[in-house]
Amino acid sequence: MSSTPNGTWIDQGFRQDQSNQPPAASRKPLYFLVFASAVLAITVMAIFFIKVMNVGQSAAGNETRTSSKETTKSEETTKGGDLQEARDAVKKLAEKPSCSKVEDDASTIITFAKAAINENSYNSEKKTISDSMSKLSKECGAEYTLSLAKATAKGPSNLADLANSHSWWYLKSRAPEDARDITEFKTPTDNIRCKFGQDRVACSIYAYDYPSPQGCEGKTATYTLGLSGDITADCNSSYNSSVTANYGTTVSHNGVWCSIEQTEGVTCTSELTGKGFQIKRAAERRF
Repeated sequence: MSSTPNGTWIDQGFRQDQSNQPPAASRKPLYFLVFASAVLAITVMAIFFIKVMNVGQSAAGNETRTSSKETTKSEETTKGGDLQEARDAVKKLAEKPSCSKVEDDASTIITFAKAAINENSYNSEKKTISDSMSKLSKECGAEYTLSLAKATAKGPSNLADLANSHSWWYLKSRAPEDARDITEFKTPTDNIRCKFGQDRVACSIYAYDYPSPQGCEGKTATYTLGLSGDITADCNSSYNSSVTANYGTTVSHNGVWCSIEQTEGVTCTSELTGKGFQIKRAAERRF
């Protein structure tokens, strides 16, 4: 083995001594530059992605709000349209009444009442309902009026109150303003005694000089007047009362009124039809 000033002999050959050579350039700055570039690229991409997402969400939110507003507006329009349609149907019904389909007519009125209640406008629509029912009452008569009252009373409570009030009835013989609202009475002589029912009045006469109703010879005769004007006379029942109605007075209840006179006896009349009866000791009359 031998050596030289610049190298050393070894078994595998000559190996140059590296100790005096200049050091190799460091790669750390290059790595840092690559890493920084990657981080910057990722950051830029993240910012871009976030902005895109925000824009998308904002657009979706605006679209949702717009859609919600359009839906609300559409619902309001639909509700308003339903109310107008129901109102027109009731007005048309009153203008051209058929007077033959009470249940259908009542259903039309109930639909309008419900639509008005849903819109919180029943009070402002009540007059339209009342006026329309009054026209139907006038055009279609007593039987129709009573049937319509019964059918519409099945509707909302607001409408039921109107139906039961009789305020919309077309009356042919209105009770005098000073008529007392009572449910029973008797004449001062106690010979005629009457009771009012929900839709009628019945009066029993105990002593009378005219021919008795058929099959009632010698018995108390009872006359019954319904709101529709129907009159019956029989002796199947008799009525009593502890309430005395003085002569010259008028009483009424549920659409029927009666006048009490000393010479004319008791005369009872249906407000709806103007029909009724008169009974006194000397005679009876139906009109």
